[in-house]
Amino acid sequence: MRTNWPTVSTIARITRHREHVRQGQSVKSEAETIYLISSLKDPDPQQVLQFNRDHWKIEIMHRDKDVMLGEDSYTNRSGNAPRNIFTLTSAARTFLKRIAQSPTRAIEIAQENRQKTIRFLSDQNVTAFL
Repeated sequence: MRTNWPTVSTIARITRHREHVRQGQSVKSEAETIYLISSLKDPDPQQVLQFNRDHWKIEIMHRDKDVMLGEDSYTNRSGNAPRNIFTLTSAARTFLKRIAQSPTRAIEIAQENRQKTIRFLSDQNVTAFL
């Protein structure tokens, strides 16, 4: 293995426990074991966990932008289009996070309250989606 991956210094096993909650009730529990491969030299467990959490902070942003906003399905790759799409989807994600923690729920709330959404977007004096 060392010849195939010469920079690997650490292999860690992490077991995640997840509770699925719907309307305040736990509906499902699950455990998942994952393996982390790293070039970190002799990390302590806290470093490994922080490395893993930092990775998923980035991944969840990309998941929101792709799954919720369909970013990966855009086909225009010429000129400034990719940068413009990135800017617009980032702005949409930021806007949605100001309404609710879940982008799915934020979209539902925005659709149910279109006038409030328009006012929230257009009025600089409105700082919260109440």
